[in-house]
Amino acid sequence: MTGLRAVWTPWRQRPAVQQTTFLLAIDAVTNAIDYGFHIYLARVLLPADFAAAQTINTILLVLLTTAAVMQPVVARYVAEANLSLDLPPRTDFTIFRHFLGRSGLVGLAAVLLVWLGHEALADWLNLPETAVALAAFMIFIATTRPVVAGMLQGQRRFGWFGGMRLGYAAGRFVVGLLLISVLGLGLNGAIGAMPLGGVVSLLVGLACLGGLAWRGGTGPSTGSGAVPQKYRWSASTLTLNALVAYAAYMALLSLDLVWVNRLLPAEDAALYATAVLLRRVLLLLPGAVIVIMYPRAVARVAANQSPDKLLWQTAVVVSLPTVLLTAVLTLFGAPLIGWTLGPAYVAAAPLLGGMGVAMLGVGITVIWLNFYLATRPLPFVVLLAGTAVLQLILLQTVPLDLPTVIAIFGLGGWLPAIGGGLLYWFWLRPTLEHSS
Repeated sequence: MTGLRAVWTPWRQRPAVQQTTFLLAIDAVTNAIDYGFHIYLARVLLPADFAAAQTINTILLVLLTTAAVMQPVVARYVAEANLSLDLPPRTDFTIFRHFLGRSGLVGLAAVLLVWLGHEALADWLNLPETAVALAAFMIFIATTRPVVAGMLQGQRRFGWFGGMRLGYAAGRFVVGLLLISVLGLGLNGAIGAMPLGGVVSLLVGLACLGGLAWRGGTGPSTGSGAVPQKYRWSASTLTLNALVAYAAYMALLSLDLVWVNRLLPAEDAALYATAVLLRRVLLLLPGAVIVIMYPRAVARVAANQSPDKLLWQTAVVVSLPTVLLTAVLTLFGAPLIGWTLGPAYVAAAPLLGGMGVAMLGVGITVIWLNFYLATRPLPFVVLLAGTAVLQLILLQTVPLDLPTVIAIFGLGGWLPAIGGGLLYWFWLRPTLEHSS
């Protein structure tokens, strides 16, 4: 009993550890459901339809992450507003309403635009038109959900933040089972389940915020619910930086599969889609840890305090599981694939070791991406965008086979990982030391 108390007491006294543990547990369940959904698709769909579903899922991940530019913007402003003594109560909710309304309008306009051009888009991507049309509905969810998630992250309500992710995974799985196994809709059912799962996620977040989210702000400086001017002036710059950074990051993480699906045989595309599916498990822990890190980085740099300890702790927590899981996938990839996805995909096992090394770089890149968005983003955004352009040029010009694609993907993961560290050490860190 004494031993348990010795562990329990320090754990209770460290909120960051509690929050990370709780969010990690939610994310673990979320990822288990998410992988269960993809394993289910591999079992019930034809290999060509499975490759198409994974390609559309990858494109939607690009969309979701690119549209998620508002999450760090809202999270940063909400965190700053809650720390400020100069702003009236509930300024965070005023910020939330401001960005939610504008993001919703952008989402509706984008859905209409994609619907008008979905035939040409499907032809270019070599995907079924109906599936692309169904996926278009995800755009509205993609533009509004990050505002709700950013509000929860900025308020450090990490349990509900994780609940939104869990709602998407569980909602998509349940709807997918109904559409595919009960109604027999196949690939279209798999794609249709994605926006419906997004609706569940959005409702979870809005339920957490409750009626308070829709009430007006208080105090004369809010101008009857208007966003404070300092956030209006800086929002466009931060949003643009986040937009470029997220688009570049998701291009680095996703264009390899899109190009394989476009240019290589269907059999190779199915194998590569399998490797891409398995590499996503390596992003499980970074997601939970970095969500906790973000508002803390905002507070430290705003106070001109060194974030060295925060950064190296985050890097260690992110890197160690990636290395261990890469070793497991390298040694036991073939039986794991055969047991989960089926014997048709076992030939993807030799790809997993290289994927794991590449994903280690991607994990470090994710740390730098979120850290710089929380502090001073421009130099790293330029580096990330330049790397994405380089990756695209290589995919378009180099003769491709599966090992070559993995090498190009690895370069895209490691270049900003190393560059972000150099930028911090030689540029940002000295300015913090000078200020303090």
